[in-house]
Amino acid sequence: MGNSCGGLSEFIDLERYERYSGGFIWDYIDQGLVQRLPDGSERLSVGGEWGDRPTDYEFVGNGIVFADRTPSPKAQEVKQLYSPVKLAPDGHGVTIENRNLFAGTDGYVFAARLLEDGHEIWHADYRFDVAAGDTQHHDIAFPDIDADGDTREVTYEVDLLLAEATAWAPAGYELAFGQLTGTLNPEQDITETSHDDDGRATRTLSRWNAGIRRDDEEILLSRTQGGIVSWKRDDREMVIRRPELVTFRPLTDNDRGNHSGFDRAAWFAAGRYAIVTETKIHESDDGLVAEYQYELADPNHTPVSVTYHVNSDMRMQLTVEYPGNATDMASLPAFGIEWELPGEYDRLRYYGPGPEETYRDRKQGGKLGIWDATAKASMAPYLMVQETGSHEDVRWLEATDIQGHGLRVTQRGDRHFTASLLPWNTYMIEAARRHEDLPEPRHNYLRLLAAQMGVGGDDSWGAPVHTAYQLPAGRPLTLDVNLELI
Repeated sequence: MGNSCGGLSEFIDLERYERYSGGFIWDYIDQGLVQRLPDGSERLSVGGEWGDRPTDYEFVGNGIVFADRTPSPKAQEVKQLYSPVKLAPDGHGVTIENRNLFAGTDGYVFAARLLEDGHEIWHADYRFDVAAGDTQHHDIAFPDIDADGDTREVTYEVDLLLAEATAWAPAGYELAFGQLTGTLNPEQDITETSHDDDGRATRTLSRWNAGIRRDDEEILLSRTQGGIVSWKRDDREMVIRRPELVTFRPLTDNDRGNHSGFDRAAWFAAGRYAIVTETKIHESDDGLVAEYQYELADPNHTPVSVTYHVNSDMRMQLTVEYPGNATDMASLPAFGIEWELPGEYDRLRYYGPGPEETYRDRKQGGKLGIWDATAKASMAPYLMVQETGSHEDVRWLEATDIQGHGLRVTQRGDRHFTASLLPWNTYMIEAARRHEDLPEPRHNYLRLLAAQMGVGGDDSWGAPVHTAYQLPAGRPLTLDVNLELI
């Protein structure tokens, strides 16, 4: 099971039919035994690691709680979808549907919040008593929003909290939430700012590289390496090697069970071994533009373009485009780039659904907000090493060191992106079976994706990711973001 529970929301949605029952999960907890290794370290073991034969290996690693009793990231989704109290806020109140058979909601606190661009600007607590089996709408005194001004995202939120401590959770523990999000003045693109050239930026075009420098910041774009090769401020380098194209994601337990690797083997190599076929670098009115044409190492030699547009204020627009003309290929596991960062840039802050990882088919439990994580903590301890740490619908993120220096990535327009920050890259994770197989981390890897396929979860021995959560090879994909140093 591992990284799973994708598509669970579809089964829960069927509960609107009176005679339906479904969305069941095989086990509550992973089955794994603590095992001491020869070097003195300990791990949670799976079948076959005690010399036992025959064995089903990790087949019983199928819980929503790890074997050490800590919740796995997918528990976030299960908790939200399994909640018998459903909350649907609006600008004036909240509709509460109590699907409990006996208990009312008098033992809960309803915490109302108003957010602008992920920041709380108002909060109030309420008590509502909705009887079992009843649905009621209650007024909430959300403040009025000034609709004038800049583009911003507004979220009305109501959280269901325990009013008093229980044997299993403290007072204030969140049981469920509801959110309604909208954008004010969407016709204005908050990612677009003026780039008046004040003469402080110097541009240089040479035989092998092109560069732009402003004060103590410098960007270098290569004519031979296929992309950016340096971005420095105050001698802090943000580029170890040129960002790599990614058309694959590490296999999950479910992927291995449904032979996704066999079906999508071409995409494993397509991005990793892509070649640059054409490079164009020229000055623009406000900076430099570098256009790189790639050819993927798939049977169709699919063309992909990567464009860096650096303005005189040292902000960069990065656009990576997949044309969607490989109609005879299996769906893509993922598409975007992977950026190798120095090891000290291990902090992640992002605005999107969280706090745990989310996926295309598993994001109903993610609450929209601003969340903090680390590269190390984002690597979930699934019994078998696999895809992990991804975040869907990201508006912006910051990958920084302990002092807050680093890289900020922001969506352009209304196109969200998918991202992760991990101590290992896609292929290191794919090559490892158990966590002790991973090398000692030396760098961190920021993965910026236009999209990634879901993780599935109907079963772990053949059921594919639902079609709606796949990435058809015949559909264009575009990663379009702004980047700047902070």
